[in-house]
Amino acid sequence: MSIAGTEAAITVGIAPEGRISDGTIVFVLETAARLGFGVELLHVVPTVFGGPTGSWEAGITFDQLLAQGQTGLDDALTRFRDHAAGSVPVEANLVRGGVIACLLDRSRTAELVVLEHRRLGHWTRFTSGSVTSGVAARAHAPVISVPAGWHPGRRPRPITVAVEDAKRAQSEIWTALGLAAASDLPVRLLRVVYLSQPYQELLRRELRVDDFVLEAHADLERDAQLPESVVERVPCSFEGRWGKPAEVLVEASQTSSLLVLARRDRFLPFGSNLGPVVRQVLDHSECPVMVVEPTLAQPVQVGEQSTPLAVG
Repeated sequence: MSIAGTEAAITVGIAPEGRISDGTIVFVLETAARLGFGVELLHVVPTVFGGPTGSWEAGITFDQLLAQGQTGLDDALTRFRDHAAGSVPVEANLVRGGVIACLLDRSRTAELVVLEHRRLGHWTRFTSGSVTSGVAARAHAPVISVPAGWHPGRRPRPITVAVEDAKRAQSEIWTALGLAAASDLPVRLLRVVYLSQPYQELLRRELRVDDFVLEAHADLERDAQLPESVVERVPCSFEGRWGKPAEVLVEASQTSSLLVLARRDRFLPFGSNLGPVVRQVLDHSECPVMVVEPTLAQPVQVGEQSTPLAVG
């Protein structure tokens, strides 16, 4: 199935068995409707390395793997279209290649990439890693991780932006402001300040937590540089908090509709650029998490890394 004709799509990664929560479906469709986007469901059939029998280590043939992926994708497509009821165009694609590589390739033309995050066991994470982290670390579009089993709250909750420094503030804040304006939600700008225990011990006589928090609040307002016209359109609040950043942000996720963070600068063409705080938040957040690039996006060239398997 092709997404030709559906512009500015939200690409949603679908697991082989089509497993995806109702909450994720609702989140994707509501976001698409508000922004005027179409939705592409994408399942990647991993490249299989096998012997003469054409089977891989798990004992499954490529044809069986392909059939399993197609069945799961069809099931997911049916559920999305049932929920959408014609309000949002939803199409699906089955491609072959590396899972992370194909999703990164799709991120070149997608406006958003959405993945459902499921807790991985230590062995699974060690052997296969996290697709969500791998994509979020290098994607060309914002990546949203929706916790499996998450459901939107009954009452509107703010979009929380974790603003660590002035350099990444513009990318984080303006992305959040665009979503907030489309959703009629307020924006909460949050800066976390903390000193490790050795520094606290060193400064125990001079350390005043309230002073650190007040200074963080003032720095946050300065770094945001929000025009008055923007504040009039989207209600914004500024908040400084003391504590370990990952713990504070996970706590903030309990009262947020979306948590927006920026990853690190891309110093190397390989490896992860997420940083330990973003990784912990992706693993433990209780609301969807959006990871954006540290600077406002620049146009990219479209690559050809994935091979379509089914078109209809």
